[in-house]
Amino acid sequence: MEKQMTQLKIPVPPAPLLEQAVGYRNYRGAHYLALWWEPRGDEVMVSDGLVTFTGLWPGYLAYVRHKMVHPHLTDFNLGSSECPADYHLIIDLVDRQAFVASCKVADRFQATQWKQGVKQEKPLSLSSEEMERWVEELEQQLLHFPSMDELMSQIAEDEKLVAALEHWLDDQTPSI
Repeated sequence: MEKQMTQLKIPVPPAPLLEQAVGYRNYRGAHYLALWWEPRGDEVMVSDGLVTFTGLWPGYLAYVRHKMVHPHLTDFNLGSSECPADYHLIIDLVDRQAFVASCKVADRFQATQWKQGVKQEKPLSLSSEEMERWVEELEQQLLHFPSMDELMSQIAEDEKLVAALEHWLDDQTPSI
């Protein structure tokens, strides 16, 4: 872990509770995941160093605003609707620990997990026939517009993931 990163004493849920609540599936075997808020688009950003995308904001907000987490993040600007992030929240997906680092340090750190051979993927090699078949399948997927029932089902599933995250966090709260 780089010296420019600060370890946080916050609960990190067991895998894949937090990851799924923010919309991440660890297909590539990432060790670290970065989270922050982006004002352009007003969305949570999720990055494993190879792929960065807009995640599920209800899961992110449920986590960073929880009473067991929020007090430990107040000194770090993870971004908001009005201003870009100065820091990224980094989740160690293996040891289930949390860190913060400046955006520049976090981005550099995220990239190193792949350069150091963590679950390094083999180069993909496709024949022209395989490539044509893949492009056809991709085109079909892009042409599929989800039905209202499919959208509502996905929203309900996302809500269940956020509720499970909140329930786990609430169980970590010491009784007074």
